[in-house]
Amino acid sequence: MGRKIKPTVLLVIGIVIGIIVGFGAGWGVKPAEVKEVEVGLTGEVEVGWVDGLTGGNAFWGEQAMATAEIALEEVNQYLDDIDAGWTMKLVVEDSETKPDIALEKLKSLHARGITIVAGWGTSGDTKGSMPYADANKILLISYGATSMALAIKDDYTYRLMPTDLAQGKCIARLAYEQGIEYLIPVWRADSWGDSVEEATNTAFTNLGGKVDGGIRYDVAAIEFGAEAFAFNDIVQDAIATYGADKVGWYPICFEEGKLFYDALAAYDPLDWGIKWIGSDGPVLVDWVVETPIVAELFSESGCILPSKIPTPSGKLLEVQEMTKAKIGRYADLYGLNGYDAVWITALALLGADKYDPDIVKAALPHVYDTYPGVGGWSPMDEYGDRVGRNFGLYEVAEIEGVYKWVKVGEYDFGTEAITYLPEPVVVF
Repeated sequence: MGRKIKPTVLLVIGIVIGIIVGFGAGWGVKPAEVKEVEVGLTGEVEVGWVDGLTGGNAFWGEQAMATAEIALEEVNQYLDDIDAGWTMKLVVEDSETKPDIALEKLKSLHARGITIVAGWGTSGDTKGSMPYADANKILLISYGATSMALAIKDDYTYRLMPTDLAQGKCIARLAYEQGIEYLIPVWRADSWGDSVEEATNTAFTNLGGKVDGGIRYDVAAIEFGAEAFAFNDIVQDAIATYGADKVGWYPICFEEGKLFYDALAAYDPLDWGIKWIGSDGPVLVDWVVETPIVAELFSESGCILPSKIPTPSGKLLEVQEMTKAKIGRYADLYGLNGYDAVWITALALLGADKYDPDIVKAALPHVYDTYPGVGGWSPMDEYGDRVGRNFGLYEVAEIEGVYKWVKVGEYDFGTEAITYLPEPVVVF
C-alpha cells in the first residue's frame, strides 16, 4: 500500500479573498493563477503579537487587539469551513510601548519557535526590533508603525500604514493654507516623532515657509516646565519677527502631551494669537476631551488635527459595531489595521501553505494587492509599506457643555488638496 497523500487544495488568492471578505458589498476580486499544491500546514499555527497594550500606545493597542480578536475568530471559522486542517493562534505579548521590552518579547517568542509576529503599533517598538528580526529571518507585520526611517528594501518588516511623508505634507498644507509663514514643532524624541517632524519640515519648506528648531523632548519625561518655558521664549521671538497671525505650532505627541499642555497653560497660550495645528497622535483619543485644560486649549484655539482614515464599506461598519461592543468605542484606522493584520497574515499563510517566514513574505505582495480589508485597499510599495491613505481633519468642540471630537474636513494624499465640510460632524 502506497504512502498517504495529503489532500490538495486550489490556492487562488484572489478567489479565496473574495470568499472570505465578500461581506462588504462591491468588493472586487482580481483574477489570479490557479496552482495545485500539497497542503503543509496542520494543527495549531502560532503567530506572535507584540504591541504596546499599556504605556503610550495603550489607546491604540486596546482597539487593535479588539479587532484582531474579531478577525481571528473569523479566520478560524473560515479555516474550519474549508477543512484547511489548521487553525491560527495569537500569542500576545505587551511591550508596554517600550522598545527594549518589545525586543525582549520578540526574543521570547523566537525562543519558542515563533517566526511570524504581527502587532507593532509604534515606530519606536518596531525600529528597536527590526535588526534582530532581519538577522533571524523573523517576519514582522506592523499595523501602526509609520516612521520614514523604517522604509527599507528587502527587510523582514511589512507595514499596513504608509510612511509619515503623507502626514508631513498634510500638516504643511494645513499651515500654508492658514497663512502661516513660521512653523514651530514640539515633538517626542523617538523614531515616529523625528519622522513626522522631518517630513513636515521638508514639506513646509518646499511650500516657501520657514521652520524653527523647536523643542525635542524626552519620551520618558514626567514634567515639562523647562520645555514650556523654552517654548514660550521661541513663540515670543517669532511673534516679534513675523507677527502672531503668521506664526503656527504643532505638537507630535502621545498621552504625555497632556503634561506639556498643563505646563504651557501657565503662559496663557490662547492669548498669543498664533495658529494651532496638530499631528495624528492625539486625534480621537479620550485623554484630550476628558482633560479639561487640554480640551479647552484645543477647542478655544481652533486647533485642526489630521489622522489617516479608512475607506467606507459595509464590512467596516460591521467591524466597528463589534469593536464598540467589546471595548465601548469605535476604532480608528490604526485599530482597524489590527483586524487587517490578522487576515493578511492568515491569507499569506494559506497561500504559502508552510510556516516559513520567507515563503509567507513572498506571498504578502499578492495579498496586499487583492485584499481590500476593513481599512480599504492600498497596494504595497517597494519597501513593503502601504502606498497611501487620505486624512480626516478633526477639531475639539464644546457641545452643550461637553467636549467632543468633530470632523471638519479631509485631505487627499493623491492631490494634496484640503476640503472642508459644510458643518462639523460629531465623531465621538
